[in-house]
Amino acid sequence: MTLFRQHAKSEAISTLVWAAILGVIGFVTTYIYDVMSTSGSIAQMEKAMANAQGVVKGLIGMDGGTFGSLDGWIQGYVLGSWITLPYVIFTALFVAGMITREMDRRTIEFVLSLPVSRTQVLLSRFGVLAGSLTVLHLASYVGMAAGVMALGQEGHFGRYALAVLSSLLLFLFLGALMLLVSLFIDDYGPGTGTMLGIGLGLNFFHIATADATGVVKSLRNWLPFGLHDVNAIVSRGEVPWVDMLILGGGALLFLVLAIRVFQRKQIAV
Repeated sequence: MTLFRQHAKSEAISTLVWAAILGVIGFVTTYIYDVMSTSGSIAQMEKAMANAQGVVKGLIGMDGGTFGSLDGWIQGYVLGSWITLPYVIFTALFVAGMITREMDRRTIEFVLSLPVSRTQVLLSRFGVLAGSLTVLHLASYVGMAAGVMALGQEGHFGRYALAVLSSLLLFLFLGALMLLVSLFIDDYGPGTGTMLGIGLGLNFFHIATADATGVVKSLRNWLPFGLHDVNAIVSRGEVPWVDMLILGGGALLFLVLAIRVFQRKQIAV
């Protein structure tokens, strides 16, 4: 528990700054629905999205919904694919600092000289990541909910919360995958680049293949970002339990593998 508190304290300011930013984004992007609706901009936006292709459609798309309704606006814009980018960057930078940075600075030798096991070290670090991601997602949800209430609308808060939970599971999955990969890299610079490459690569592939068909579409749907289906949750009111279980189970599997790798990693202490 001491390891958890120490790491949480060192990451607290960064986490709170990111949470504040995402909370403000959640509120502003929700609240401007009224402006867009009354100005007639939504109709123009829907027309543009209907004709859009590739990356633009992937970043913000209706996916069968309509921006004319609040739920459609939240699904396509407030919780659209573009909002995953800040979470990808945060997760990649956080994971790179968990073990790789300490390997690079050789401070990991001091940590492992303490009367703690390597499993405890890794679990405490991942626990802080999980807590930080939870704070970020809660801040985003609170901002979005505040925006809905400021509009005087009756939103589907349960659906929004489920969509946010799905996003949290997605980034726990990615965080565990990045952690596993990071254990094979001892240099902080290359490690940070690799973590960003994994997250942004998977994210941009998902965004850029919005119009994909055939094998590429199947691959897109089974990669991590394809398992986070905001449209199904918010617009159709469905609960994608299977996808969420895959994300949660995958995160646990990668964490277990990371523990095994870390226990066998050669580190001079």
